Amino acid sequence: MQEENQNIPLAPLPELPSEEDARLQQMEELKPYLLDATRNYPEPYYMLEYKGVPMSPLGGIQAVSGQKKNGKTFLVVQLMAAILGVNSERVKRYLPGLRVPQRTLDHLGHLPKVLWVDTEMEELNSAKVLRRVHWLCEVQMDKPFERFNVLWLRSVADTKDAAGGVTERAYAKRYRIIKNAIDILEPDVVFIDGIRDIIGDFNDNEASSSLVLDLMSIAQEKGICIWNTLHMNPRPRNDDESKMRGHLGTELGNKITDTLVSIKHKQDGQVWFCVKQDDARDKDLEDWEFIVNDAAGSLGIPQMRSVPTESEKEEAKLQAERIEADDYFKLFHWTSAGATYTDIDRHLKQKGVTSNRKRVAIIDTAMEAGIIYKSSKKYYYNGLNKELPNDESEALPFDPPSDDEDD
Repeated sequence: MQEENQNIPLAPLPELPSEEDARLQQMEELKPYLLDATRNYPEPYYMLEYKGVPMSPLGGIQAVSGQKKNGKTFLVVQLMAAILGVNSERVKRYLPGLRVPQRTLDHLGHLPKVLWVDTEMEELNSAKVLRRVHWLCEVQMDKPFERFNVLWLRSVADTKDAAGGVTERAYAKRYRIIKNAIDILEPDVVFIDGIRDIIGDFNDNEASSSLVLDLMSIAQEKGICIWNTLHMNPRPRNDDESKMRGHLGTELGNKITDTLVSIKHKQDGQVWFCVKQDDARDKDLEDWEFIVNDAAGSLGIPQMRSVPTESEKEEAKLQAERIEADDYFKLFHWTSAGATYTDIDRHLKQKGVTSNRKRVAIIDTAMEAGIIYKSSKKYYYNGLNKELPNDESEALPFDPPSDDEDD
């Protein structure tokens, strides 16, 4: 028997690939990742734009951040309502300038769908967010909105076996549920509020990198946007900048296309929020501000207001100075004979302008704005927003008074 077994021929060894075959295999693996100079790469489709500046490209990941209790969820409400309420007059009125580009709507071929995932808030507060979006989109608040789905995952707990051993951690279970929801519901935009609760340790470099890369892969493969909410570290004293929390925040910051930061302000009993773009791969967005009003009762609705540019701020300041000057000179007793410099200077003193510099500034402003004008060494009242008289040669900012004017 042994002899028979010894006579069985051995199977031939597999042939090793030649050096050329191995090289061809490597090239085939490279091909999908090589950019082709002959190919026409189209501009990306952006899910949102603000005042004509695009953000949130399909196939990318984005972030909303800010300090604790600084309006991040109200900002997410604005983004979701703008995406869902394409035809809503309330969205146009409450969120001016924030919209879905028509080019993207044409590309999608349908009105956008949103999946919002909340891992942090109590169920009632999550329901309020849903209803804020419904209200802005002019959808009945207590009825389903087929393009808007909400996952409430705060209560997800570890899965355990009969012996009490953990078979699936809560954070991993949340992430699995989210990925299943993306597959089943097919949203165009996903908001994960917050990403911290779908990872075990946000200071773990490897886990953070793996999660962010996986989100990027999902967004790219499905051609969707994935927005992630993550707190910022407490801002250092006398420092306007801060970073998103942990290694997760670092990894996210390195890979995202856009970061919007919400900052809370309080002054004289008034509360408002400012939204700034912290990171952008394309053109920078203008800042915007929003307040939370009672248009829907105690629900609280965010309403945007534009932040004036520096030139607009300067113009507003000049206009306030012109109005102030006009108010002073309206009260002067003007006659057809006009007034001397000394007369109007004395008038300003009587009205409580004790600083000489301030009086000169008021008169300068009035002259430059055409509120008063000079003709034949006398001054006359013209009023704000009126045309200067025909003799414009002397209707210019005055020089210090001459001796004969000051008597």
